[in-house]
Amino acid sequence: MSLVNQKGGFLTLLKKRNFLLLWLAQLISMTIQNSSNYALLVLIEEITGSTTLIGLAMVCFSVPAVIIGAPAGVLVDHRNKRRVLWYSNCLRAIATFGFVISLIINTHQLIPIYLITFLISCIGQFFAPAEGATIPMLVNEQELMPALSLFNITFMLSQAFGFLLLGPLVLIFLRPFTLLGITFTSVITLYAAIGILYLVCAGLIALIPSANFKESVSAPRENIGSQSLGALNNLWNEMRQGWRFIRRKPELFLPIVQLSFAGILLLVIGELATPVVTKLFQLPPSSMAVVFAPAGVGLVLGSIFMPRITNRLGKPRTIFVGGISLASTIVFLPLIALLTTILGQHGINFKPVEFTIAPLLMFAAGVEIDFINIPAQTAMQEQTPEYIKGRVLALQLMLYNAFSIPVILSIGGIADAFGVDKVIYLLSISIIGFGLWSKYYERKKHRWSGYGITADVNDEESGSVTVNDSDAQPLKK
Repeated sequence: MSLVNQKGGFLTLLKKRNFLLLWLAQLISMTIQNSSNYALLVLIEEITGSTTLIGLAMVCFSVPAVIIGAPAGVLVDHRNKRRVLWYSNCLRAIATFGFVISLIINTHQLIPIYLITFLISCIGQFFAPAEGATIPMLVNEQELMPALSLFNITFMLSQAFGFLLLGPLVLIFLRPFTLLGITFTSVITLYAAIGILYLVCAGLIALIPSANFKESVSAPRENIGSQSLGALNNLWNEMRQGWRFIRRKPELFLPIVQLSFAGILLLVIGELATPVVTKLFQLPPSSMAVVFAPAGVGLVLGSIFMPRITNRLGKPRTIFVGGISLASTIVFLPLIALLTTILGQHGINFKPVEFTIAPLLMFAAGVEIDFINIPAQTAMQEQTPEYIKGRVLALQLMLYNAFSIPVILSIGGIADAFGVDKVIYLLSISIIGFGLWSKYYERKKHRWSGYGITADVNDEESGSVTVNDSDAQPLKK
């Protein structure tokens, strides 16, 4: 298996047929998912004009990760990853076609829209950990970080391309038409195309030979699956087992928390995008893409260079530098707006300079989020044995969504009550505090090694995870 080097870069990875198929499946599925999210927001806005109901749609997409994310990870650990990926895409296609039928019957019924959105998100809870657990099977140890960087680039590109380009263009240029007496609006046509593309993704997964999905350590099957899919006790025990494994292994717990924090930061930045542009910079909403699109560009370009930067600095230092830099960058947004206001009172038009600096700051913020996101992703993958990887990835998604829901629901109210600038100052302080806590935890975990607080992963064949007692006495040195 050829290694990824500085000359070959991502092209070396994409020459691997099986990795390429998985990557294409991710690229297509994430792009159409983000196009679907855009169309959903437009649809609810057209029907209700209510921001609250739009937020409810976002909650419908996030809640499944909290409710079934961890059980889904348990089931993924006991299933063939190839089948999970294939079935997930097929089921999402069927659910999307159901969405099309629902819109044809009655475009203005919100309950079916919310229910099907919830269902599609539930299916995605099985797809995400299966895909994450599959990547290490298709690359070797030296290729893991570049592979994760490429998937991170794809994730960011698909967000920009699906939400900011493909979705809007389709809804703008597609005209309603009638076929067999049925009127197809642009939204209905878009969702029909999305259903077809999910089937294309299923076909790409089917082209990967099943032999490439074999784990280096046989995954424990126990009593889950063939004998008792309804064995909720086994599911609960394995969920607890996965959490205990994470919590008692500090070198794994820390990157999971850091990765969740980075994801929540992205959601907060996305939620604050409109008020920052309209209330802080006093610009029209149409300027939002100009101000915030550079953040997506920074995320993509930063992902390209992160393997080299992380190898030079090390993962903990890279994450710390990224957090402090990000806090310093975003605090300049309200300061620049304040400077523009002060200079305007003295007859100086600082708007053109402000309009130039703000996108540059957002570009830097995108790169700095990569400093947290990619090293944390890599550390999580490296510290997780294959037989429990699905549970760990699902628990990380559950943790991320569990904390993101209250943050997203409350951040708007805080901004309305105290102002967008105060929220940004608070966000900057929170990032610095989190960076300092991470540094403290990083140092503390080295001292814990003398207290026997570790996860014992030696009993992999039986599938058990033995965790040493947290009250163990210090080992004598």
